[in-house]
Amino acid sequence: MTEDRLLELIEAWGADPNGFPEAERAAAKALLAAHPLRFAAALEAARALDAALERLPEILPSKALEDALIASAPQPRGAPRGLRLPKFTPWAPASGFAALAAGLFMGIMVAPAASATSDTDEMATVLEHALGFDPAAYTEELGE
Repeated sequence: MTEDRLLELIEAWGADPNGFPEAERAAAKALLAAHPLRFAAALEAARALDAALERLPEILPSKALEDALIASAPQPRGAPRGLRLPKFTPWAPASGFAALAAGLFMGIMVAPAASATSDTDEMATVLEHALGFDPAAYTEELGE
């Protein structure tokens, strides 16, 4: 227990060491007993604040406020009944169909043009760019 930590405990928990966190209570009491004059000013200020807080009336919420707070709390959800399907937004199926249409369009437009060219170097270049490596070189390395 350091002196700074004891001062923090006094400021946060008040002048009574019995109100300090249990893990630090014994060490705080020992340091207070060893150096009572060193912490006298902090203890006096904490006692004055404790006394002022004790003089305040106890404030209880009204029944109407309590009922309003309880009514505004989130309600628990009921158990699911029957088969529950996920909710789809209207554009989700449309985006799938759009991707399918784009793929079919690319297949129809690009495949005949690629098969019509007899230049295999051009096809190999396209494959190399599309796949990130040269398939012909790869198959030569495998010995095929």
